[in-house]
Parts: sequence; C-alpha cells; structure tokens
Amino acid sequence: MKDKCISHFLIPRLPCYMALIASLLCRPPAAGHCQSAVAAANGDAPSYSAKATYTESGRAAISPDGKAKVQIKRDADNVNAAEVVAEGQQGTLSVKIGFGLDTEVLWSPDSRAFTVSGSEEGANGLYETSVFYFLHGRLKQVELTPLITQAFGHPVKCGWPEPPNVAAVRWIVPSKKLLVTAEIIHHSNCDSFGTFRAYAVDLNGPQIVKEYDQLKTKRLFGGDLGPELLQADDNCIRNPPACFVPFNHPELQSAQ
Repeated sequence: MKDKCISHFLIPRLPCYMALIASLLCRPPAAGHCQSAVAAANGDAPSYSAKATYTESGRAAISPDGKAKVQIKRDADNVNAAEVVAEGQQGTLSVKIGFGLDTEVLWSPDSRAFTVSGSEEGANGLYETSVFYFLHGRLKQVELTPLITQAFGHPVKCGWPEPPNVAAVRWIVPSKKLLVTAEIIHHSNCDSFGTFRAYAVDLNGPQIVKEYDQLKTKRLFGGDLGPELLQADDNCIRNPPACFVPFNHPELQSAQ
C-alpha cells in the first residue's frame, strides 16, 4: 500500500513546502470512521497478522478449540472506544478498550489467550495491542503498546513526534510468547514510513527477549504477516536515504 496521499517516490520531486503540505494532509483521520485501505482492498482481511480474524462490524473470532468467541463491540457514543466481549465456558466476560477501530483478534493455539490490535484514532493509526487471558472468571488485560513503543523509540527523522503502530502478528509459544511489530505510521511525516521492526515478547513480565529487523522478520515469519507489513519497502532498510521525506532534510534541498 502506498502512502494515503502521495508516495515517497513522488515527494522528492516536490519543493520543500509542497512536501510539508502533503505531510499535513496525510495525518490520520481524527474521526476514524473508516477501515484501513489494506483491509478494504483485501475483502476485510486483517492488515497486520495473516492468522488473525478481522473483527470490524461485529464479526466474531472463534477460538481454535471452538469453545469460545470474541467480538469487539463499538461504543455508540465514542467512536474510538469499544468493549471486548468474550463468550465461553466461563460465561460472558468483557473489558473496555480505547482502540476499537479496524480491530483484529489473534487467538493463541491453546485457546487460553488472545490479542486485540486496533486503532485509537483512524484508518492509518494509531494502532495499539493488548493480550487478554481468561483468569478466575474475568478477562485479564496485558497492555503491550508502552513496552514496544519504548523499545522502538524514534529511529528516523519526523516532521512531528509520532509513536509507531503496534500490532500482534504470531504466537511463538501458545499463551506465553508473542511476536509483535512496531510500524512507522504510513504517511508522509517520518522517513521510511510504513517500515517496521518486530519483537519477541515473553508475556511473563512482559519483556522483550528478541528483536528482528524488517528483512529478517519477512524471511522468518513471512507467512504470518498481513499485507500491511508484507508491502513495507525493503529498499528503505537497505538504503535509508532513498526513503527520506524532503521536509525532514532541508540540507538536501540546499545542496541541490
């Protein structure tokens, strides 16, 4: 998927002030009433994890053992908020979240836990991720976004400070270890927008136990990645200057 408004192949041909206009136009929609372009183009397929269930519009994600299901029920009064509702052997359990847009649910193979990844603002982000466990008649939520955001930091220049999209991709060990990605939001604010890194997270903590760059993640886990991650430009990793946003590099303009 190219940038929502203009690709980074076109931006280098624009004057600096035009790149600024493009970056402003490409801010994530505040209202957040639409799904991502990737999900729309793939028949409501999940954007980040090929193994997840896209749960927008109330679609249920059924557990691998067939004994439970999860639905994300949007709040009618707050478009970003939603209720995670799990129905199973422990009855109907629920937790409220603030990232209820464009959601996808990834069940652990042992049906003891699941992840919810979704946006808090609009079709482009900001995406957050939590893990949910069935524990003593309630849903226990483990938030992963702060951990991943801190590890990812700010690896490239941006027009304004912006955290990454955080999404679950694959269960490495059922209910215990998870592969989570951090993606530079896919619009013309940061250099190399749309690229990502991945982290193996031990949920006993939680703590990061391994980190993968984009190239290695695609090589090792390509079959688990959704289209949003598969289309990330590898040339930005091999040759970062090729994916610079000109407004972030006035020195390049003055050198021309």
